[in-house]
Parts: sequence; C-alpha cells; structure tokens
Amino acid sequence: MDVKRRRKMCGKRRRSHEDPSGANGESESGSKRLWPSTAMKPLSDRTLKLLRGNNTCFPSVSKWRQRNIKLSILDPCIRARDTYNPYRRDVSMEFKVGSYFDRKCPFYSQSFVNLPKVQVDYHLTVLDLLNGKLLSFYDSASSIFSDLASNSSTTQVRQSVTLNMYGKSIMICCVFVPSIWSSEDAHTIYHTALASHELASRDDFVMVVVPMMREGFTSSYSIYEHFLSGFSCLAVPFHETHRSEKICSALGFYGKLKVVIADKYQKVLYHGPPDMFRGVGGAELDCFPFTPDRVKTCLHRESFRCDHSLNELLGLRDADVLFNIEYLTGGKLEEDAAGITVSELKHKFVGVYMCYNGRSLRILLEVHKECRREKYELEIVLVCCPFYWQVPPELHKELIIEALASVSVLGWWVLPFDNTVCHRLLRMCEVGSHREGFFIVDPNEKFVDPYGLPIILDFGIDSYPFTRKKIIDKELQRKMGLRLNSLLHPWGYPSSSLDTCTMIHDSMAMLEDKIVVLYLYKEPEKFLADRLAAWYKEIIKERDSSVVEVVAVSIDGIRGTSDEDFMALGWLVCPADPAKSAKLCGEIFHPLCGPRETLVAFDEDGQITSMDPSHILESQRPFLANNLRQEIVLEFDNAGFGYMSY
Repeated sequence: MDVKRRRKMCGKRRRSHEDPSGANGESESGSKRLWPSTAMKPLSDRTLKLLRGNNTCFPSVSKWRQRNIKLSILDPCIRARDTYNPYRRDVSMEFKVGSYFDRKCPFYSQSFVNLPKVQVDYHLTVLDLLNGKLLSFYDSASSIFSDLASNSSTTQVRQSVTLNMYGKSIMICCVFVPSIWSSEDAHTIYHTALASHELASRDDFVMVVVPMMREGFTSSYSIYEHFLSGFSCLAVPFHETHRSEKICSALGFYGKLKVVIADKYQKVLYHGPPDMFRGVGGAELDCFPFTPDRVKTCLHRESFRCDHSLNELLGLRDADVLFNIEYLTGGKLEEDAAGITVSELKHKFVGVYMCYNGRSLRILLEVHKECRREKYELEIVLVCCPFYWQVPPELHKELIIEALASVSVLGWWVLPFDNTVCHRLLRMCEVGSHREGFFIVDPNEKFVDPYGLPIILDFGIDSYPFTRKKIIDKELQRKMGLRLNSLLHPWGYPSSSLDTCTMIHDSMAMLEDKIVVLYLYKEPEKFLADRLAAWYKEIIKERDSSVVEVVAVSIDGIRGTSDEDFMALGWLVCPADPAKSAKLCGEIFHPLCGPRETLVAFDEDGQITSMDPSHILESQRPFLANNLRQEIVLEFDNAGFGYMSY
C-alpha cells in the first residue's frame, strides 16, 4: 500500500469515527487497521528527546510555559494592563507537537476478532475484556495537589492487582500517550485526571486506563509511567501492548480519549468521550456515575439554587481553617500562623474571588484597597482555578500568590484546591465574564450573589456591598422618596387648554389628591402617545375624570407641536425647557439607565406607584399600584444589566 493511500485511509477513518472493531461493535475478519500518517514530517530527534525528558508532556509544564504564565498573571497586578499573552514564540514548538499529535492515528498491529459488543444498555463482561492483572497508580492521588505528577526520572515499583468488580461501577479509558496541553483533547485528559483523584476515594467505583503508546514512544516506559502519574487509577501494564490494542479496538478508539462506563451489574451506561468532567468535578455526588443524562439533570436542578451558605460554596466544614497569603509565603512562622476557621469567617462580610485567568486581579486589588480606606468590611477568599492553563493546581496557586505578594496583598485567605468547587463556581459565573467571578456572601442574608464582579465593573465602589439586592433596594428607596410636586416645581405650573387655540396656566394645587400619570416623551419619538390617549379616553375619563390627570413633559426639552396636540386631548403640559427637563430626568432615572420615553404613575400623595407603561396602560380600577421593586429590576434589564433579575 503506498503512502498516499494509507494517509487517505487514516483521514477517512477519523472523519467518519468508524469503529476498528466493525460498525456493529463486533469484529469482522476483514476489519481494517488504523494506519499512522507516515506522509507527515516526523518529530525531530531533538523534539523527541525533549518530550521523553518528562518536562513538557502531560502532566508536566515546561519551563517556558511556566515563565509565560507567570508573566501573564503578574502583568495585571504590576503593570495595570490587560492580560499578557502566554502563547509566545518560545512555546511554538509545543503548539507544533500538539498539532502533530492531533493528526496521528493509533496503529493496530492486527485485526481483532470475537470482540465483545460495547453498546449502551448492553451487558459487558468487563473481566473478560480486561483479561488480566492491572497496575495500581492510586498512590499518585496526593500528587495532584502538589505538582499533578513528579518530574523525577526515577521509576516506582507498581503493585500488580486483580480487579475486584464486586458492587462497583467502572470506567475504562482509552488514551493516546503521551499527551501535550496544546492538543485537541488535552482539556478532556486534564479534567478526567483531576476527577480521577476525587473518584479514587469512592469504594463503589474504579477507573482503568488503557494507554496506547504513540509512534516514537513505544519503548519509553518512563513516558508511560509519567503520564499515568497524573491519574489515580488502575492501568494495563506497559509491555502488554497486544492486550491494550484489543481493549482499545473493542471500544472503537481512534486517537481521542474515549471511555465506557458500566454499572455494578456491568450494564453499559455510556460510551464516548468523557466530556462531562469538563463541566463537573468527580466529587459532585448527585452526578454519579457521570452519564450525560445524570449530569444534565443534576445541573438543571442546581441552576434553581441560590441559597448556598459559605460552607456549601467552598465545600468546607465549620472547623476547617484557611490561611492568608502572608503565612503561605513564609511571612509568618508556623507558630504565628494567621489562620481563620470557617465558623469565624462566615460571620464576616466575604467576597470569594474565583481566579481563572487573572483578568480581574487589578480591579479587585483596587476595590479591596478602597474598602480598607473607607473602613468597609470585606474579607476576600482566593480560589485558584487552574483550568485555563491546564497546569498542576499547586503550581497555579503558587504563581497567583507570588503575584499578589509582590504588590503587598497579604491578607487574602486562600482556599486549598478543590476540583469540584472550582467547577461549581465556574458554572455560577456570569456569561461573558471570562470565567472570573466575585461571589458576595453577606452574613445577614442567606444568599450568595454571584454577580459581585459585574456590579463592581458597572457601578463602581459606590455600589458596596456589591450585591444586586442592595443596588435595587437603594434605587427603590430613592424613588420612593420622590414627590410629584417637587419634580414639577421648576415649571411652577402646568398648562391646559379649553380649546385648541387658548392656553390656560393652572396651579399645581389642581393635581393635589389626584392620581397623576406623568408622560415623559422625546420629539419626535412619541411611541406611547396613541395608546395613552386611548387609555385616557376610554378607561379613565369616562369613569374617573375627577381623580386622574395626565401631565406631559418633553425630556429632551425640544419645543414642537406636541404641546397643543396633548392639550387638545385634555392633558396638562409642562412647557419644553432643556435645563428643567435634564433636572427632572436626573431625579427620575438611574444615571446608568438614562432617560427614555416612559410613563410614571403617582398616587394621591404624589408618590410613585408604577414606572411600567404596560402595567399602567392595562390598569382598570383600582388605580395603577404595582410592584415597583420588580419594575426597577426591569429598568436595569432594559438598560443592559440583565443580571439584575433574581
């Protein structure tokens, strides 16, 4: 077979996702192999040597990437500018390796026959499929919180174990080894590895990894062990390549991470890529055993919750202790550790900063500094989420802490890495927030507001304590304090007409003890005028002409023919005046919402009862009273602050 034909076969197989064991899940004697793309330029000896050195491939991070990530985090803190680009020329080789890995297909040395059928809802005899002892990599569970794996070139003697399936669900993962952060399925591998350490604590679940070694690495046991050191799992031994090929062939593995999940009765629940771990952690109990339907149901139910306590939000108990940056950077001796228990912390006003890529560091540094100057209470808990750069959690935390310590931020409390908590906070972050979040936990409110960051960005330090409730309460209180006679006082009097030719000036006293609808309009955009006229004529004047009045005010202060038109309808009109209109708008509208055509209803005491034109124009008797608080939420929503609804 020539090179061009073999390359075409490989591309065709990958595009169609055709199963090497046959379309129906059973092997056929004529089943074709997946061939490597030999027409591609192979990796250079220098690159292979670098990859075999265990410093670039998963789960390690090369020194070049570490340096660039560090600069990316430091730049917003020190130089007060947007995030530094971490993908510079010195990591271009890693991009090339990732692209190369993405185009390679696994090579099967033979066509396998009589393979078990792997299909959802079918029974799978797992022990027959795995067919032998496995190596234990469960001792790497603690390393995920330090380096994700050791970079040491020394090898460990792995214990050979017999799989015990009694009462256990199982996940079998086929993966192409080695992997690098810049490849297409690197995120999935990274998140599956993180989840494996959480799942390792369960006694009703086991994960088995089946590695297929890439061309150029088939003799590299160190790469095999280095890759698996990032997981807590059992694995098919390195030298049993025939066994690995057979399992991967049965699962339809073609190069991208693929799993099968079976329950304790060995019924297949899922067969495909483990994308679920890109959205939930392995300790999300309600999602177990992590089938798509189960995860979807869990997340749908979670979306209706907003009553998280600080303990639930951070996954901590009252007795758990957090330490600040000063202690973690060695600024205090162990005996002088500045720690705080969760039971103490939850009685304080807390902001939980979800640091995903560091874009919000600068603004939160300024906010914290200003709060200290104004003597506002604000305790910040730092949650370092390493998902953006796919680096070991402890390395990411060290880089963040180092950046903050360099600008003398020492009092923030630091949460130890928790994969499930990071996922949970990410799901709560506002869409379009670059996955960063600032969650406000008010000790007086049994409610967590996830929109602290957009509130700070939109409303500034004056919006303390940075919750939607406080902003809406403040605006509601302000509007409830407005009175009609004060708002119209600059005009002295409105104008009316007995006919279309004569104007009569009326005293403000005529509006006392009446319900008043204030019509705020712009020339020539009077979209509500006709509906208001019909409502006034058919609903109000026929029934309550003595107690309801309409007053029209041009909010842009432009004089036109509207005055005469409105007075002809029996309305009162405040003559156009730009200065007076600007003052009125400044009192009625929130500064960030801006003036717009609308209706405002006032009761007999001159107090606002409604600002919703739809509600006012649909009112019968009694008059116009509505949920003003909800209307303020709607006002913010119409102005582009959609997150105000809750």
